[in-house]
Amino acid sequence: MRPADHTDEMIIEAGKRLQDQDRKVTGYGLRNELGGGDQKRLFSVWRNFTAQDVVESVPETELPVELEESLNSASQTLLKHLRSMAAQIYQAATKVAERQVAEITRQYKELEEQTDAELKDAAIIIEKRESEIVDLKYSLAITEEKLNSARDDAEQHEKKAFKLQAKLDEMKGVETLIMRLEALEKRATNEKSDT
Repeated sequence: MRPADHTDEMIIEAGKRLQDQDRKVTGYGLRNELGGGDQKRLFSVWRNFTAQDVVESVPETELPVELEESLNSASQTLLKHLRSMAAQIYQAATKVAERQVAEITRQYKELEEQTDAELKDAAIIIEKRESEIVDLKYSLAITEEKLNSARDDAEQHEKKAFKLQAKLDEMKGVETLIMRLEALEKRATNEKSDT
């Protein structure tokens, strides 16, 4: 099914133009006014529009006094019931809102207390860590002093060892010299005894 060429508003405007010309509105008249379209659809749209117009233009009729009184009484009773229902709904909604506010407030307080406790615990941990850092820095400073002292001692021992090694080397040279002298004396003594 292909889409309609004319909108409902266009059809209604065409019908009004026909009425302005004192012509009866028909499907074919609408078709001629619009220059095309399905006359059944065009007239159906116009009929729906005029039916609404009729419903809207029904004049208000005056009711008999008894019916008017019954209607007023029923209206007041209905209004009282509506007002009572509205008050009950309002009270129920207020209670629900108050409960929700109380629950949210309670949850907020719990969260606030939990957060405070966690912040205190965190502060204690941070304080401990800072104290440990101070202790570690102090231990590090002492260790660095000991290391520097040990390096100085090692350097002094190294110098002493070098001097001792030099003396030992000297002593070995003297010892060798003494051995040679002894060997020479022995040889000299042996040569004297041979002669």
